[in-house]
Amino acid sequence: MKSLRLVVPAIVTILLTILAIFSAMWLTGLVPPGSWSELIKATIVIFIIGSALVLIAWSAYFTYIIRDTVDKLVSR
Repeated sequence: MKSLRLVVPAIVTILLTILAIFSAMWLTGLVPPGSWSELIKATIVIFIIGSALVLIAWSAYFTYIIRDTVDKLVSR
């Protein structure tokens, strides 16, 4: 059971990271060529990677809250 507590968040983190990378690659491929294209592509990549990091941090925080609450309820 303890290994499951480590494996599931690790798998979710890996999947979210892969999804963020592929979505950033896909969205930057949609940007038409032009004078602002490199700046737009960089903005898309930074936004997607930042969003993925925030999502991973929030999910870890909520997982901690849920586990802590369940542990307190079980220990009563």
